[in-house]
Amino acid sequence: MTTNILYNVMSKWARAKTKADNLSSSISTFCNDNPISLEAKLREGRLGVDLICQMENLELPLIEWSIELGEIVYSLRSSLDNLIYVCAQKYSDPPSNHRRLQFPIVQDFRQYQNAVRDILPQLSPEISTLLENIQPFQRSKPEVEGTPEYDPLVLLNWISNHDKHRMPVPFLVPPKEIGINHTCEFQSEQDASENVPPDVVVHVDPLSHGKKIIEHRTKHPVKKVFGKLDITAHVAFNSHNGVRDLLEATKQLTWYTKLIIDEFSKELL
Repeated sequence: MTTNILYNVMSKWARAKTKADNLSSSISTFCNDNPISLEAKLREGRLGVDLICQMENLELPLIEWSIELGEIVYSLRSSLDNLIYVCAQKYSDPPSNHRRLQFPIVQDFRQYQNAVRDILPQLSPEISTLLENIQPFQRSKPEVEGTPEYDPLVLLNWISNHDKHRMPVPFLVPPKEIGINHTCEFQSEQDASENVPPDVVVHVDPLSHGKKIIEHRTKHPVKKVFGKLDITAHVAFNSHNGVRDLLEATKQLTWYTKLIIDEFSKELL
């Protein structure tokens, strides 16, 4: 019985999961097939080396990725709204005020009380309690892990609302860890020994052609530079709480939405 009433809910979630997996595969393939080359350029006075991004002719499918992200989030958000309708339908069929039914996502308890004024009367006490317990504002409590703004539901809601006006456009960023395999030759062994460990700064801003990615600063002039460096970029987007890795975010959102559906399904048995 539960499987049947949750058919639409699970169908939308499954669609989102499939799209998320396809997007992950597409992005991973693109980034692996298109490594970003870094060109070495001596710093002023030869005091180190800058590694400059080379991607002049690289065509990025950013708009396509943005649209796919929007479709994933839409399906996940819709699955949660459908879930609340099913819960209300289970309590009273048809629901008394179905136009007011939606899955609330709220970071503040007082705002939550206002948001569910027309929703809770259409739900069983057990579902009402679960709906409140799953809200992001619960993370304000010291015994609950995390903070409200970092709750996956908040990210889901932010992207969903943002998508109605202007979908976040992804961009390439350097990998979280970069293994530097170029070598600097100094005028003397003493100069070399005085530049250990290396003074390296990695810039994690969006990648673009000609952008300085790595600064290797030295105290003494560099005689020669050897080696070449290619990096496999990651795809990210700007969210309400900073830059998020796109693949990491979609994986978290699909997992957490399914977790919520599973919890509610227990009460529908």
